[in-house]
Amino acid sequence: MKNSIKTLLAGGLATLLAGTAIANQPGLSGQIQALKQGVLDLNRDLSMLERELLYPSSESAVFVSVDVGTPIRLVDVNMALNGKNIGYHFYTEQEFTALTSGGLHRIFHGNLASGRHTLDVTITGYDPQGKDYQKTTSHTFTKGPGRKMLELRVVDDLTTMQHRFEFHEWDE
Repeated sequence: MKNSIKTLLAGGLATLLAGTAIANQPGLSGQIQALKQGVLDLNRDLSMLERELLYPSSESAVFVSVDVGTPIRLVDVNMALNGKNIGYHFYTEQEFTALTSGGLHRIFHGNLASGRHTLDVTITGYDPQGKDYQKTTSHTFTKGPGRKMLELRVVDDLTTMQHRFEFHEWDE
């Protein structure tokens, strides 16, 4: 449908330009110029609408990453945004290997309104001695008018043989 509208606009613009060359009357030429400007404005508005539909500015994503070669085994991640569950994932051995090789896992992708938000994350896993652990952290951030990308990094703290959370934010 978008392509047919653009084709129609292009055809109309070509007709107007051809009519401009033919019409030498001052009143008619002014009307043609006004119509041509209207078509150009409409085409600009349609292009902006198409871009906004394809790439909404409210788009947001949350990623999980783990230190390369970590001795800690990540089992699952549960995330809530403003108290509402947005994602849970249980990591298979293959997925965890991919994470510890430098991979990123997108656990959430959706639209998010501008303003302040709180992300609550609970991670379950095993420490290097094989003991179960579960840790929870919160991160408050502000979403502006563009896209917002968050990365939760699970980073080793080798002095305590535990991990800590680091958040990294990107705005577009």
